[in-house]
Amino acid sequence: MANPLLLRAKPEFLARRKQVIESIEKLSSFKRLAAIVAQDLGALDTGQDTPDFRALPVTVKLEFGWADARERWPKVQGMAAARLPAVCQRCLELCEIEVSANINVMFLQSSDTRSADEALEIWELEQDSLVPRDLVEEMLVMAMPLAAKHARIENCGASLVASDDATSSSQDKVRPFANLKKQIEQSR
Repeated sequence: MANPLLLRAKPEFLARRKQVIESIEKLSSFKRLAAIVAQDLGALDTGQDTPDFRALPVTVKLEFGWADARERWPKVQGMAAARLPAVCQRCLELCEIEVSANINVMFLQSSDTRSADEALEIWELEQDSLVPRDLVEEMLVMAMPLAAKHARIENCGASLVASDDATSSSQDKVRPFANLKKQIEQSR
């Protein structure tokens, strides 16, 4: 049986069938997302081992339906989530990040004019059909953090270096303005 996440279909067709898609896909099936992870991991020192991330699971659940009672505006609700390797921007070491997207989208043709429900995002279709995987991938790419970092500060190498530096040089701190008041009074 074909994977419904990969089939091109009209949103109206999916909404009429009240299509539910629950799937666990490999990251490699999301080409743009996998390329972003590969580029990020390429920044690691060559001495660090990088995991085989292309086989990591991406969990997807989509439910198609209608945004209005007259069944004119198809919508999809659901979620997508993955745990991905990344380079921590604080310590520049390998970390793992949780990327998840809540999907609540109404489909419109680019020529449609309609004020949308505030709770729904608008997904304008240039063609009359879509591949659900493309929507999921776009939502996951938009959910990627601008700067990846360890979820717990204790796991970050930068915090260990900072705490070592703070304890060893707390007495050696230079305070450039410590005597400012005294210097101003002397100059009067």
